[in-house]
Order: sequence, then C-alpha cells, then structure tokens
Amino acid sequence: MDRLRQIWADIAARLGVMTLSQRLAIGLCAALAGVCLLWLMQWSATPSLVPLVNGNMSYDELASVEQALQANGIDPEVRGMRIFVPTAQRHNALRVAHAADALPDGSLLDMEDAVGDTNPFESPDARAFKQNYAMANELAKIIESSPAVRKARVMINPKSKRRLGGLSDVPTASVTVTLGSSHEMSQAMVEGFAKLVAGAVAGLKPYDVAVTDARTMRAYSLPHPDDLAGFDILTMTKRREEHIRDKILGTLLNIPGVHVAVSVDLDTSKRVTTNLKHNEPQPKTESTDSTEQSSATQPSEPGVQANLGQAITAGSAGTSNTSEKTETENFPAMLTQSETIEQMPFAIRTVTASIKIPRSFVVGVFNAQNGTPNAEAKDNDPAFVEFRDAELLRIKSGVERVVMTKNSDDVVVDIYPDMEWTVEGGVLSHAPGATAGVADGSNGDDTMALLRTYGPQAGLAGLALVSLLMMTRMAGKSTKLAAQRTAGGGLSDDIAGDEVPLTVGPSSVGQAGPSDSVLAGREVDPETLRTQELGLEVSKLVDADPAGTAELLRRWVAE
Repeated sequence: MDRLRQIWADIAARLGVMTLSQRLAIGLCAALAGVCLLWLMQWSATPSLVPLVNGNMSYDELASVEQALQANGIDPEVRGMRIFVPTAQRHNALRVAHAADALPDGSLLDMEDAVGDTNPFESPDARAFKQNYAMANELAKIIESSPAVRKARVMINPKSKRRLGGLSDVPTASVTVTLGSSHEMSQAMVEGFAKLVAGAVAGLKPYDVAVTDARTMRAYSLPHPDDLAGFDILTMTKRREEHIRDKILGTLLNIPGVHVAVSVDLDTSKRVTTNLKHNEPQPKTESTDSTEQSSATQPSEPGVQANLGQAITAGSAGTSNTSEKTETENFPAMLTQSETIEQMPFAIRTVTASIKIPRSFVVGVFNAQNGTPNAEAKDNDPAFVEFRDAELLRIKSGVERVVMTKNSDDVVVDIYPDMEWTVEGGVLSHAPGATAGVADGSNGDDTMALLRTYGPQAGLAGLALVSLLMMTRMAGKSTKLAAQRTAGGGLSDDIAGDEVPLTVGPSSVGQAGPSDSVLAGREVDPETLRTQELGLEVSKLVDADPAGTAELLRRWVAE
C-alpha cells in the first residue's frame, strides 16, 4: 500500500510540472489504450463464426435450422440468408441440423468447394483424390460430433463408370464407427450416418453406404427399395404395434391402471392393382335378314265330305316358313377411368387388441353415479352387471374406431381384479387403478395398514410440533436471561427512565474546524477528563487575557 502511494505521489508530481495541454494529451492516450484493451478482451472472448453451409437459405429453412440448433444448445447467428455458428461447433451443428432434417436439399454437396485445392499445377486425378479424401475427413468429423460416437472413419468411392454390355459402377461409401462403452448401434444411427454421407456425394444412394461397428465388426446397411428380404420384419411389426398401442392408451388416458396388448399381422407382399372403367357401348351398324315361305292345300275329292267347317278351295299344295336375322355392330367402348392401386409391403393386414380394465375403476364410476362412493359393488348385482357390460361395450366401440377394424372379434375388452396385498391376504382395491403391493389404507380393522398408509404423514407432523415446542422453550429461556442481566447491571428501563438527560440549548456550542488527523477513541476516568477540561479552559483564558489570567492564578495560589 505504501509503495502504491509513493508511485501515485510520483505520478502526481510529474504531472504537476506539465502544462494543461500536455496533461490532456496524456489523459486521452490513456483512455484510448484502455478502450483498445477492453475491445481486445471482448474480441478474444467472442468465438469466431463460420457459415454452417455454403449457399443462401429460404426463410423457412432458416427458421427450421435455427430452431434445431437452439434446441441442442448451439447459439447460431443469422446474417442475411445464412446461418453462422462457432468454428468449434460447426461439425456438431451440421450433424444436429441433418438429424432434424432441417438442412436444404443438396446443401452438403457444396462441401467439395469448401475443401477444394486451388493448386493449378496438379493433375485432375490428384486434385480429385485430395478433395475426396478431405471430404471424407470432414464427414468423419461430423459423425464424431455425436455423443455416442468415439471415433469415425469414412471412405468414399464417388466415381461412376459405364461399361458396354455390362452393369455400370455406382458410387459407394463405407463408414466405420467406434461407439462409446455405454452405447449400441441402432437402426436410427445407421439411417442417420448413411443419409449424411449420401447427401454429400452426388449420385450416392443411402442403401449403397455400408456402416460398420468397429467393436463387433458387424456391418449394417439400409435395404434397397426393391429388395424385400432386406427389411427387418420384426422391427416393422414392433413399430406398428407400438404406434397403435400408443393411440389406444391415448384414448383410454382417463382409466388408471389399464393394460393394453396389441398384435399386428403385416402383409409382406407387394401388389399393383389396375381398375379400368368403360362407358356403355354405342351401336355403329345394324343389319336384318328376313325369309318368308307359304303353302296351300289341294282341292278335296268329289263325294261326301266331313263337316270340318273349312272352305273347299282349289290350289297347289305347299308349306309356309318365316325367319328373321338381325346383326348389330357397336363402336369400341371408351375408357372413362383408370385407377392403379399399388400396395407397398408391410401394410397392416389385421390388428388384434386386448384391453384389461381394473375392476376398481368400474366400481368407482358405478358408485359415483349412484351417489354411494364407499359402497361395495357385487358381481351378482343386476344393476352393477348391466352398468359393467355397457361400460365395456363403450370402451370396445372406441378402441375399434382407433384400430379401424370391422370384425368385432379383433378387439377384446375385459375386467381384471386389481388386488391389494396385506399381511392377512389379498383384498379388492378401493382406489381406482391401484396396483399390487399397496396396503389397504381405507380398511380401519388393519392397524398395520393404517400405520403404513398414514405413518409418514403423522411422523412429519410430530416432528414439526417438537421443533415448534423446542423453539418456544428456547425463546422463553432467552427472555428470562435477558431480564436478569438487565436487572443486575442497572440498565433496566425503570432506572434509565429516572435519569435526567443532558440537553443543549438552541444556540450552537462552537464550530469544529477542519483536521487531517485520524480520530481515535480511548477510555479515561472522570479525574483525567476534569484535568483536561480545566487545562483547556485555562489555555483559552491565557490566550484571551494573559494579565487577568496571571492575576487569577496568583490569587488561587495565595489562597
């Protein structure tokens, strides 16, 4: 501290011999140096930003990418139509944005420009090899930014060759991933890595990217759309069952303790059905062919004839025959509607669901409607049985609409007796949806059940009362002790009230002058204080009237 004071005094002395303009110039220089130092500290603390992808984005893409990055703890900065992120977080930001499907289509293709070499004296093959190698390293860094990945290596074969009379080569890629000790390779990881690499190489398809787990040396890949054997039927079945089960649970969210089991039968075949609809045929030409033949009987012989009621005519004998033939030629039927239905594999063929409702829930609703909350519903009660069947039918109808089935046998809704196990045995639950292992707290005959149910609450209340009692006793003791100390020291309110306070009139006693000395307090006895005050008064008299003071002192000495 003394050293600082000496330095400050030296600086003040040097500034004292300077003119005002010199001191002003030195002050401005010091202020400028301070501002520069502050700016340098702020610049060093601010991370350098780089563009996330090369190229401008639309407003919707900017909003999607910014939301995805902020949700993962990355603070982006929007400048115009681009998003900038810290350099150290660029690879992680690319991985996060790609996993959220927020990057623009083809944005990773610009990575070749970012890692390109501009050496004009290099051969095209060597330049392409370096760019390919650099791009693979860049993709490996993006994959390594995942918390589950410890190390990654990417190799790309981007060339596509055409051959006469044979199959052409297609771009391929290989990704080798070393996961952390607590992570396992999942289908979502394989899909994410494959799509990330395929999005950075022109012409590369995700199913042509091989992903290998370095710990187990097991290779994964996405199935080809035309290869049905590559699909995991069990995985697809589980996804469908989990989806439908979540929908049913969402519908039955008001029923505590409900159990839902769903089974799905998938159709693995691929069908293409074409339905053609034509209009009514219209006639083009009609032709008719008619033929008619007639005949007559011969005249009768002379003599007696039978009375047949027929006239006797003369003419040649013969027969009569008539035939008609009609042919119609129609125009070709016009096609009015053509519908092609393509059924992709793994479509849902049938869905069966089994729902178990706790009996306590049905009993609780039945008692609530009847206004008897604590009543015991019996299974032989006709009113309860009717209400139970209606409730089950209502739940079954709702589930059938969720799974969209027309067969009523595909959905089964039943009641299971949810029991509560106590020391004496199992009893029916009194709370809707209560699980096994919870004691029957409403049964007053079971003392242990009451203790297990209400014991923690009672213990907490007792602890609060004990704490309040101890605090009250401590406050009472401290009050008595303070009263005893006040009475023994003579500082009670009664004694203090008998003293006459020392007051000063409205006029001022004196004026204190300025002093640079440090005030220090010390205790003195009354005799010393009286001597100091007497000496001070005598000195004042000497200054005012030396002769009178000397005469007064002689008189005191003489007496």
